[in-house]
Amino acid sequence: MTLDETARVRSLITAILEPRLAAMNLPVSGLPDDLDLRAAGVLDSLGFVRLLTELETRLGRQLDLAELAPDQLTTVGPLVRHITWGRAVS
Repeated sequence: MTLDETARVRSLITAILEPRLAAMNLPVSGLPDDLDLRAAGVLDSLGFVRLLTELETRLGRQLDLAELAPDQLTTVGPLVRHITWGRAVS
């Protein structure tokens, strides 16, 4: 994976969440790394599952988040980096 892939993953997350972010008056571009999507009310548990499902569809691979710390699962920066650089399931 490359820095371009990191930007792509961040862009996908932003695109998927764009309607929700806009409705909450959160920035649609330049999501801060420390934004916790769950704590900010952008996603609930089901919304997080839907986000992951959509990411898997758009990336064409399954995501393995088992090694990502639970407190980082819904935080933009750690999630993006893990999806980009972490282990993927083929």
